[in-house]
Amino acid sequence: MSESTITKRAIADSLKELTRKKPFDKISVKDISEKCGINRQTFYYHFEDKFMLLEWIYANDLLEENMQSVDFDNWPEKMECVLTSMKNDKNFYINTITHTESYIQTFLINQAQTIFEQAIDILDEQGNVNSVQRNFISRFFAYGICGVVIEWVIHGMQEEPSFVTDNMRKLLTSCAKAAYIHISDVLGE
Repeated sequence: MSESTITKRAIADSLKELTRKKPFDKISVKDISEKCGINRQTFYYHFEDKFMLLEWIYANDLLEENMQSVDFDNWPEKMECVLTSMKNDKNFYINTITHTESYIQTFLINQAQTIFEQAIDILDEQGNVNSVQRNFISRFFAYGICGVVIEWVIHGMQEEPSFVTDNMRKLLTSCAKAAYIHISDVLGE
């Protein structure tokens, strides 16, 4: 692991520790730097602000860690890993989702949209979906999935991750069937 990554991880761990005692919106860069034992310039060398640090944590600890090699067959298991990771660090994720206004929610929706766009590209080998449709479909599913996850977090992660992902899987299967029926109707089959 590079020295830069080690420093970023230490800064991230300091923020996580601080969120156990204080709402995210009340934590300053100075607080994070002091907790980590670095000066503010070192913090700013690695991150533009505490929101960029937060994005780094979500990207590294959730998405990169759990969504590597996601595909159509394994996405429920990958999603369950994401939710399990969130539940294992419950206080941090509840704190940051509830105390960043819509910042982290927008970040998650944008990340999910990118994943759905990639999935549409794989499914649409003939190029039947134009860019406007692709954007609409990917945003629709991104808002749906992220909305469910965010609500689950805000309400204290009461259901098990397997319950949430199993219901997502069932809904996606139903959506796929509905899309097939719609396409069949349009094509007159």
